[in-house]
Amino acid sequence: MERKYDGFEYAVSVVICTYGQAEYLPRLLDSVVNQKTNFKFEVMVDDDCSPDNTREIILEYQKKYPDIIFPSLRNENVRATKNQYMMLRRARGKYIATVDGDDYWIDMDKLQYQYDFMESHPEYICMYCNSMVITSLDGKEMHPRRDISEPMVFTYKDWMNFHFFDRMPNSDDTLFCRNFFATAPEEEVDIIYKAHDMEQDQTLALIFYGKGPVYVDPRIVSHHRSIVDSSKENFQSLEARNDNKVKIAYKYACQEDYCEKYLHRRCTKFLKVRAWVFAEAFWTAKKSHKQEDWDKAKAIWKQRKKKWPLVWYTFVWGCGTIKRKISGVHN
Repeated sequence: MERKYDGFEYAVSVVICTYGQAEYLPRLLDSVVNQKTNFKFEVMVDDDCSPDNTREIILEYQKKYPDIIFPSLRNENVRATKNQYMMLRRARGKYIATVDGDDYWIDMDKLQYQYDFMESHPEYICMYCNSMVITSLDGKEMHPRRDISEPMVFTYKDWMNFHFFDRMPNSDDTLFCRNFFATAPEEEVDIIYKAHDMEQDQTLALIFYGKGPVYVDPRIVSHHRSIVDSSKENFQSLEARNDNKVKIAYKYACQEDYCEKYLHRRCTKFLKVRAWVFAEAFWTAKKSHKQEDWDKAKAIWKQRKKKWPLVWYTFVWGCGTIKRKISGVHN
């Protein structure tokens, strides 16, 4: 007798968004299709018009696993966050698990473990597990993303933390959430791609925090690549090579709007996060005297109506610089 999943066709939808990750994709797909479960799950694999043979690999796996693999092959590149947004909206599972094309799972019971937990804990909107972060091209250098032995619970108040790591439960390759995306109002979820064209993990976490507490399990279930290399075109490498202050500031401005307009919550502490971005841009321009740097600072200034945090933290940044010069400490 076929199990029912509260009106959903599958128990879990695994959402995989890929671009130019042919060298990693087979290992990932093997780790997903070989999951041991007592329920039906679909694997939605999207190729965002890759320049390599990512598409061919996806089609090969579809032929091998026609009842599990469901490809989405784009003829034009829509960028990472728009890609994921559209995939999440199409998911047919009661729950959604996400993983990027260059990561892979190491726990063959991952889906079953997370499904059982979420079924028995309706108080959580989603859960993350722990992961090993790969920091070298050969995959030999790695460390746990979180050094924890006990579970953690994140709520909206954690979003106000100044440091990025303190705001984020874990990497998205361990995410397992309730599927509200298919029926959610547009303004509830379109911030995924409106805030940033490549980075969605912070924004997804904010959406979850607006709905309820998030559980983080210490169990290590995946390997997550976080590699910075001058010869690579992955997100971390590109971010390291480019000055993305304007894009980052715009992302924060969108998230601030979301907090106030959609969640109807104050985000005064979060103002400090985005104000420091402007302060850095302002003093960089002041030091370089380059027009392009001034243009970046002006663009950040115009993004939000609330100017006082920008003015205040720029002043604080300047005072700190003067203090370091007087004391003889250099950056």
